Amino acid sequence: MDRFTYAVIAGVLALVAVGLGATAVLRGREVPPDLSTPGGVVLAYALAEQRGDAETAWNLLAPSVQARTDRELFLARAAHRGGDRTYYSIEEAQLDGTGASVVLVQTYAGSSGLLGTATSYSNRTTVRLSYDGSAWRITVPSDDHLLPVRR
Repeated sequence: MDRFTYAVIAGVLALVAVGLGATAVLRGREVPPDLSTPGGVVLAYALAEQRGDAETAWNLLAPSVQARTDRELFLARAAHRGGDRTYYSIEEAQLDGTGASVVLVQTYAGSSGLLGTATSYSNRTTVRLSYDGSAWRITVPSDDHLLPVRR
């Protein structure tokens, strides 16, 4: 091979290295959800469920929901949820005095299709919240399977 070919190969390898480095740096700068907004609370709850961070998810529930839910069972169920490849976003939020409803969009990454194209699908769920004078808390979560009824 001649010098030009080596230079092209070196240039391509340098661009790949820069791209991988930039991805690593930018991925570590994920902005946390804004807990002062209903949408931020919903997003934080969904991400806590996804990570298996049961304590954070529990703390984002309204006291009325916590009172009728078995805390230990909730924590055990939520701790085992982590690891899925779901992407979350907020589509719309409507405020109504001390209440709010937020549409949570859950996009599930699918596998490659027959022709190599990636497939995915989305699910939209309305989450309800209340404002207690100091913070927004979830009264109706996107998925109530984590809320075992207290006996």
